[in-house]
Amino acid sequence: MSNTGVTRPSPDTPVTLVPTPTAASIQGATIEQSVRLFKVFDALRNGDTAAIARASKADGDSKLEGTTVLHLAIQCADQPVIEYVLSQQSSDVNARDREGNTTLHTAAMLGRAPIVKLLLNQDGVNDALANYNGKTPLDVARTPEIFQQLQLARSMFIDSNVRKVHRLLKANDYDALERLLADSRVRITLDRNGPELATDPATTEHGGTLLHQAARSKDVRLAQLLLLNGADPFKRDRKGKLPQDVTKDDRTRAILKRSPAAQAAQRNIQEKTILGEGAQIGGASSAEAGPGGKESREMKGYLRKWTNYTSGYKLRWFVLEDGVLSYYKHQDDAGSACRGAINMRIAKLHMDPKDKMQFAIHGKSSVKYDLKANHEIEAKRWYWALNNAIQWTKDEAKEEQRRQQQETTALREAQNEQLDRVKIRDHESAPNGKGMLAPGATSDLASSAPSISHVGSSMGDQASMHDADSIHLFSRSNTMATEGDVDDDEEFADDASSHEIHPANKDAFSITAQSAKLQLELLEQIAAALKLETEKNPDMTVSHPTIRQVAATYDTAVGNLKGLLMDLLRISRDHESYWLHRLEREQNIRRLWEDSMARIAQEQEVLENRIGESEDKRKRTKRALKEALEGNLPEASPEPLEAGVRPMLELPRDSVVASRSRRPTIAELTNNEVSDDDSEVEEEFFDAVDAGEVEVVDTMPPASPPATFSGKNIEAAGKGHTEQDAKTLEIKKSYKGYEDGIRKRLKLDADNRPKVSLWSILKSMIGKDMTKMTLPVSFNEPTSLLYRVVEDMEYTDLLNVAAERTDSTERLVYVAGFAASEYASTIGRVAKPFNPLLGETYEYVRPDLGYRFFIEQVTHHPPVGAAYAESPQWDYYGESAVKSKFYGKSFEFNPLGTWFLHLRPASGGEELYTWKKVTSSVVGIITGNPQVDNYGPMEVKNWTTGEVCYLDFKPKGWKASSAFQVAGRVVDKQGRTRWSIGGRWNDKIYARFTPGFEASVEPPTAEKPGKDQAFLIWEAHPRPTGIPFNLTPFAVTLNAIPDRLRPLVAPTDTRLRPDQRAMEEGEYDFAAVEKNRVEEGQRARRRAREAKGEEFVPRWFKKAKHLVTGEEYWDFRHEYWKVREDVAEGKTTWDQQGLEEIY
Repeated sequence: MSNTGVTRPSPDTPVTLVPTPTAASIQGATIEQSVRLFKVFDALRNGDTAAIARASKADGDSKLEGTTVLHLAIQCADQPVIEYVLSQQSSDVNARDREGNTTLHTAAMLGRAPIVKLLLNQDGVNDALANYNGKTPLDVARTPEIFQQLQLARSMFIDSNVRKVHRLLKANDYDALERLLADSRVRITLDRNGPELATDPATTEHGGTLLHQAARSKDVRLAQLLLLNGADPFKRDRKGKLPQDVTKDDRTRAILKRSPAAQAAQRNIQEKTILGEGAQIGGASSAEAGPGGKESREMKGYLRKWTNYTSGYKLRWFVLEDGVLSYYKHQDDAGSACRGAINMRIAKLHMDPKDKMQFAIHGKSSVKYDLKANHEIEAKRWYWALNNAIQWTKDEAKEEQRRQQQETTALREAQNEQLDRVKIRDHESAPNGKGMLAPGATSDLASSAPSISHVGSSMGDQASMHDADSIHLFSRSNTMATEGDVDDDEEFADDASSHEIHPANKDAFSITAQSAKLQLELLEQIAAALKLETEKNPDMTVSHPTIRQVAATYDTAVGNLKGLLMDLLRISRDHESYWLHRLEREQNIRRLWEDSMARIAQEQEVLENRIGESEDKRKRTKRALKEALEGNLPEASPEPLEAGVRPMLELPRDSVVASRSRRPTIAELTNNEVSDDDSEVEEEFFDAVDAGEVEVVDTMPPASPPATFSGKNIEAAGKGHTEQDAKTLEIKKSYKGYEDGIRKRLKLDADNRPKVSLWSILKSMIGKDMTKMTLPVSFNEPTSLLYRVVEDMEYTDLLNVAAERTDSTERLVYVAGFAASEYASTIGRVAKPFNPLLGETYEYVRPDLGYRFFIEQVTHHPPVGAAYAESPQWDYYGESAVKSKFYGKSFEFNPLGTWFLHLRPASGGEELYTWKKVTSSVVGIITGNPQVDNYGPMEVKNWTTGEVCYLDFKPKGWKASSAFQVAGRVVDKQGRTRWSIGGRWNDKIYARFTPGFEASVEPPTAEKPGKDQAFLIWEAHPRPTGIPFNLTPFAVTLNAIPDRLRPLVAPTDTRLRPDQRAMEEGEYDFAAVEKNRVEEGQRARRRAREAKGEEFVPRWFKKAKHLVTGEEYWDFRHEYWKVREDVAEGKTTWDQQGLEEIY
């Protein structure tokens, strides 16, 4: 059983010919009736108003067989003809044809939107009538436009009648209200149990019905009227109360329970439950009704559900919808707080034979709902609705299986037919006029009855000839139009549409096709009637008037068919030519758009560079002018002073200059916020540092005075050194396998990947997540996303320096420098790393730097890698979780995970630092010059001391000097600025001591250690040219796997990944094959887990909540290095660890 619910039609719905009552199924029609039907059709096609008027009058006196004049007009006539038919008094807009379709059904099925609008404007039209298949015009609407028209008309009708009900209730005009509710259209469309009919505020507040309002106001007549017109006495409000529960009046309660009206309502409910709405409206059931309709298998309401022996039955809100029974604690929770659900496809229903109000529904395994209604009728309603839903879901499953089989068969037949057509085309000769029916051929009609069956083949030959003729005529007219066409350059001008080929009206093809089908059906009916007549009267001769009438009818029909077929061919060719023209035009426009976008992007880059140069020039001019003004200050000339005024001491020139050049400090600003002017001051300062105009020292000056340690501090420091020594011994156990040192170069000398335009591949992927994109392997680099995390470890010497500093704010400066240094390796790295497989791991140990690192891919969607690095002086861990998207002009990578650092200072103790990474983007894709930019705020927090470093990675702007800039400040726990930081994250980062003000930079003296000097925090390592794939020297070391290391690493280590290794060695085709193989293997493992109901569990990490920050993070189990040590010592093997085989 198919779903008969209302579905929104697609605009691409193919042309569907309406099954008409004039088909050969009407076998009982006489020749006179068939000829009359044909004459009506011919009059409608030709717009013969006199014949139409006679036919309409005759239709009023004696109905056409299985149809009406208006039905025929909608199928084959133009709108003025239909308007004329509607103007005839005998036209019934709600009349039905043999299938029960009203005129509105026919117009909606044909997709004739103007006719639908015309019919909806007719008095007395009923858009809620259903045909004999239970479908309303809304259900059979062919286009979204018609669907919206019908839906709007329905909504406006309901709204106007709701207001009318309110007026009648206010006026207490119950007679008019009864007449209104008895109207056929109102009975179908207006929900008598809807909360919108109630006018009483108390009833409306609780979501009650008009019957609740009648019960609350003790209005007996209104209650009886509603019960007799379909009101439901078992409809509950939002508080779960029935109409009888909201009144204490005994008479009203008796009417709601035992009156004839209540009994009639109960019978009505039972009939609707079992038979659908059709039982109440004489067969005019809506699509929402019927045993398979939505209304009969969907239901909402309160039921009592068994909870436990302590609480017994509790009132719960149940919703049966789309084959699923869900329940909620309250009605207001529906849609947000589902407490349980059972799919009807696997459900079993059981009615309690002893208690008619009790039933149970069983789901999968031990899921069972014991339910109880308040009334036997209510229980039956639920039972029948559940039973219908169970049957519908099972039928839907069978129907889906049948559809899939039909689609497979149809596809196979279409392929075979296409092959046959190709073979026929190869041997096809030119069409000829063989089989053309001569004008006098109809005179031979009476020679024998079987000769009628040859009409079909004769018409087929005519169609071939007309096809050839129409193609010739169309080609000739098209050539003539082309000769006077405009130039190609003018095609995209404002008036280009005047030169386009405009196809016929969108309804023309459908109407013409429907008319041709009607002609054929009429001919079939006439042939059947003639055959029946000749069987009754075998002595009938050709000269018989009936035979002559049939012959004349056939002659007219053949002529009409010829014209219709030529119209169909012409319309088809017009449409084909129009859409080919549009397609070519769209292709040209898209090509022009792509070229324009590329030019705009290039011009934007040029413009930005010029603006940047102008801004740099402006700054240099401003600085030179400022220096000139300061250098040419006039000598202070003595002026007479007023009496009692003490003369100002004459200051040295240097002091005057210093005082005039003093700038406002960060700490002096309101709320410690940096304004545009101060940002420019900082920018000037660090520009001066880059230019060598400011003295810079290589390292931070030592703290002054030197730290003095008490006995307690010395004890803490000694304890810290003991722990660090133990940590060093533990890490040294991991050095095995790394005795050969780091790798210095790759096997390849040059990057010889196939050159493919990145934009040509990516332009169709705008808006997608990069991790889900499928790109050619030539866009990859021979690294993994796991390696990109390891590359953060290139400058761990900064953490070692931080651990040696005695001042906590100084340590924070170096930790911030480490956090900012993580982006230096991204320069020039625009190739895509390989996405790690689920469970893929990587270890990296540096004996020369004294640390070890491990990472595991713990989830795949979204991709998350959990990492943990450790050294004697620090532990560094976090997760690499990135949200990425392609916006057309740029890639955006937004990191989501938090990174944690436990630093163990030389002075003792331990400090916790956290930060999140900033956004990375790849720009310049359209211009073919992709570049990496990193931007956004970063907050590095010391949770132990409360000090914070605020860094701002500035996005690349118009000025060339603005690229790669980072600036920030370190504040203590009171929010006072202690240090200023600035520089470029791709080159160098500096800092200087600014305790609440910014002083001019002076050389250090013996008395003043020079803390206000700029000092270098970090400098990027040199990037040698010529390394394939634009890797850094540090990245070159990552994928190396010496012979001594190979047996020690886990089988899931990314060094063993074959596609990545093939990529590094220049075997790109093999890399593509292997990449597809390992990814298909991952999908197969995922499907196997889903089939077993299992979830992937990471082997080396577990989800936990951080004790200090309260954030969720991946906690390292500290088992990997123990297992690796045992493997190195021969105590165990990796095969015994139960790891998945992922390669």
